[in-house]
Amino acid sequence: MIVRYLLALIVVGLLVSTATSTAAAQDTGLSFLTLGVDAEALSRGDAGVAGADGAFSTYWNPAGLAHGHTEVGVSHHVWIGDVRTYALNGAFALGEKSGVGVSVVATGAGDLEARQQPGESDGMFEAQFVSAGASFGRQVGPIRAGASVKFLSERIFTNSANGYGFDLGIQADLFKNSVHFGAVLANLGKMQELNVEATELPRMFRAGVEAFPFRAVTALDGAAFLSTSIQAEVSHNFVTEQTKWHLGLAAEVLETVTARLGYLSNDFLRDVSAGVGIELSELWFDYAVLPFEDGFGGPAHIVSLRYQF
Repeated sequence: MIVRYLLALIVVGLLVSTATSTAAAQDTGLSFLTLGVDAEALSRGDAGVAGADGAFSTYWNPAGLAHGHTEVGVSHHVWIGDVRTYALNGAFALGEKSGVGVSVVATGAGDLEARQQPGESDGMFEAQFVSAGASFGRQVGPIRAGASVKFLSERIFTNSANGYGFDLGIQADLFKNSVHFGAVLANLGKMQELNVEATELPRMFRAGVEAFPFRAVTALDGAAFLSTSIQAEVSHNFVTEQTKWHLGLAAEVLETVTARLGYLSNDFLRDVSAGVGIELSELWFDYAVLPFEDGFGGPAHIVSLRYQF
């Protein structure tokens, strides 16, 4: 039974993580916590810490809730094989300088073959992971600060375990609001034992900036014709000892259609990403495509919808 359990963690870790080897898969069984939730950030190389300001701030940086937006967002991932992720996030303003958020993220991998040795499989099994949390963000002087608390659940075969996690984040606007800075310490906490030992949370530190290098306006009414942004971030996973660089570019035309490109370094599955966003009044639609390396049956597709009240 222990062999089967370890094999399951290796399979699930390979499917849903960006670990560099299956040897680390047992330590990253909750790697769904590092995958990201929305198409906008994922299309920009997973860069979302500095510019988060709405419903998906509950994942990227709870300090973004201090912008005081009221917004709901849903997202759907089609990942490797039959791995799918569903996310429901909400941000609710408490005045102009604070807000609260809620989030539910569920990842499932069904119809995986169980084996104790090479040859015929012993049957099929499922793996399911859930994170449900609440967040708070507030602006204090020039700094926005936020925190999240998450209930975590994992189930592999008939084994299950629960746990908790915390995220802590800050944001600041620099150079007369022309540059945004953000940093977050994510996935602090612990899990119960799952069969023989507890899964270690993928503790991470992320920091980055978002800048707006070019903006063109129309001559008649001064409306924005073209706006560009660039995001550069660095992340470090303390469990896998991986450091990654995240680079994102975006160009918005007539405040309606946005094209995005991204690059992610030192990743086992992928490097480039792309996407598009469409704004229709208070409704935003975002799509991202993430090509995987050969042999993983890619690409991945992410669709997100946001509505701001």
